[in-house]
Amino acid sequence: MPKVLLLGYGDIAQRTAPLLLESGWEVVGACRTPEAKPIINGVELVAADANSEHDLNQLLSRQFDAIVMTLTPSNYSRDGYHQAYVVPCRHLQHLLHQLTTAPRVIYISSTGVYGQRDGEWVDETSPTLPDSDSGEMLLQAEQVILGSPAKVSVLRCSGIYGPGRERLKQQIKDGTAVITPAWTNRIHSDDVAGFITYLLQHPEQQEEIYVVSDNEPLLQEQAYARIAQQLGVSIDGLKRTNEVGPRGSKRLSNAKMRATGYQLRHPHL
Repeated sequence: MPKVLLLGYGDIAQRTAPLLLESGWEVVGACRTPEAKPIINGVELVAADANSEHDLNQLLSRQFDAIVMTLTPSNYSRDGYHQAYVVPCRHLQHLLHQLTTAPRVIYISSTGVYGQRDGEWVDETSPTLPDSDSGEMLLQAEQVILGSPAKVSVLRCSGIYGPGRERLKQQIKDGTAVITPAWTNRIHSDDVAGFITYLLQHPEQQEEIYVVSDNEPLLQEQAYARIAQQLGVSIDGLKRTNEVGPRGSKRLSNAKMRATGYQLRHPHL
């Protein structure tokens, strides 16, 4: 039975774990506070700090076939992003060089590594010019982990939505959302988990970088209108601005992801 380490055990890892169990994987989840996480029958939870090379070394002694890294910052500062994204990748890269056989690695990143602002189409080959601290640190982390001897896939996810991610819905509902002229992109959390599982089950499809997004980039007004319709409210009263905003404006192509054969559960918003 192949064995996978879920390094970081938040929402995406918790959605991925049952899919991997169903696919015949032995699943170990590692995080700082396993006692605070929901129990999933069949998943072994262990306490470990991804910032600690000692903890990572202890984990790797268990000889995993694959590692899935879904790390989140403890605070949203430049240093917080560096500690959450870059430092664990440096430790892991160093440790993987010491192994006779390195496990496969899937690293969950973000399309925040792209800085395009003019509605351009963006894919895996597009220039990465992040204009935020989080984007800069994620790009550094990608470069570090791709420099390891492991077979690595970096999944650059667009805006993740789904159960438990209600902030935008609430803003539209209470009328505080602001409509910009930006193009927007999104991916359901179930599809992030689904694509992780699909790649682990189909190693022949595993390449270095994938843009993970649904089939339909939308202008922000279009996206808000769809969400408002689902909520039974109107966007007519929302404030509008001509400024694109800090997330830029781009249209993401998921052609490479779709070419693997993965079928999106949520192809549209």
